Amino acid sequence: MKIYNIGLIGRGKMSRVFQKEIKKTNKYNIVKIFSKRDVINKKKQIKKFFETDKYDLIIITSPVSSHFKYLNLAIKNQKHIIVEKPLVENLDELKKLYSLTRNYKKKIMIHHNDVLNFEKFKILKNSYKKSKKIEMIYGKNEIINSYRKPFFDWLPHPLALIVKYFGYPKKFNILKFSREKDLNKILEDLKIEFFFHNLKIFINFSNFLKKRTKKIFIFNKTKKEIYDGYKKKNRKTVKILLEKFYKKNKVNEILLFYKTYKLLFEIDNKIKN
Repeated sequence: MKIYNIGLIGRGKMSRVFQKEIKKTNKYNIVKIFSKRDVINKKKQIKKFFETDKYDLIIITSPVSSHFKYLNLAIKNQKHIIVEKPLVENLDELKKLYSLTRNYKKKIMIHHNDVLNFEKFKILKNSYKKSKKIEMIYGKNEIINSYRKPFFDWLPHPLALIVKYFGYPKKFNILKFSREKDLNKILEDLKIEFFFHNLKIFINFSNFLKKRTKKIFIFNKTKKEIYDGYKKKNRKTVKILLEKFYKKNKVNEILLFYKTYKLLFEIDNKIKN
């Protein structure tokens, strides 16, 4: 049986989730955990971390600002890769990654929580065919956060679903955007309308909702909830991701989700302007 030896980057919340799930399986083995405190002024250690043959899979759970650097090194050293979303910070990094991985033979997967649930539980299978409107509501009430742009951290969830299941929208409009700052947090409220052939999809994001929310509704004759991302069964996506990674012979989700992140950067640019 194949065992993937892992170099895990990061010691935060998602790193701990990966560690917990990996301990439950005999298909993965964490060889080393690498964090910010290990890499400050230690470029040789970073180089050595990626060049070693002690592990063949890199799992990246560090902040998005470090993703491109670590992805670039992992690709150049022919490692399999699992990376947290958002994939990268800007369109230039995305284009460079696309070019680097067009003929890449190793596995690359992005932790898109909701896509994993939709695939696993066959949500949306033919249920949207007659729908004219879909509404996605995302966000939570945050007392404190460290995001520079909270919407940028959240939008890969619904955008990955939209592009995977409905394709690239004909156009989109920013219907609402507000942003407030104080010492401990950045609060944002965002509503986007996407246009397809016979369908409109709305994303509502806010990080000052009364409670955390990941809900999707389909409107036919009546409003119908088809997904709650915070139901207990839908919160085990690291386990689903590891199972899918192990089973797949070839997968490069940078190519598969290129348009998802292209759309994210288009939205980001429109908000800036």
